[in-house]
Amino acid sequence: MASEFPESGLEELLRLSKQVAKAAQQQKRAEKERIDRRQKIQGTQQKLKDLKVSVALNQLESIATPEIIEAVSSLQNDQFGSLHLRKAILDLLSELEEWTVSASDSKQNIDSVCRSLKTLIILTELLFSLE
Repeated sequence: MASEFPESGLEELLRLSKQVAKAAQQQKRAEKERIDRRQKIQGTQQKLKDLKVSVALNQLESIATPEIIEAVSSLQNDQFGSLHLRKAILDLLSELEEWTVSASDSKQNIDSVCRSLKTLIILTELLFSLE
């Protein structure tokens, strides 16, 4: 006969309290898992960025000016490094524009233009891959 009667108010309160506590634990666990996943993704993205910068630095080593190397190197330490990269690209474009306007047939000028073009291609690829 006792099973036919509804639960007492106290029993119902205890049951609901346990449900709420269990739901809160599940929510905390899900939040922790989400935070862990986000941290892993951010770590992987940083490693990928570092790899891209390292590859670009290796490519630029033989053709770029020290200022360009420094701008690209700043990407490894600085989250605002792409601003330095953008400035380096704009400066390089300005130089190329000046060289083409005052183009002469000198071998030295053509070599400088070729190095700058190669540098510009590498920097542009790096910038686009980071965004």
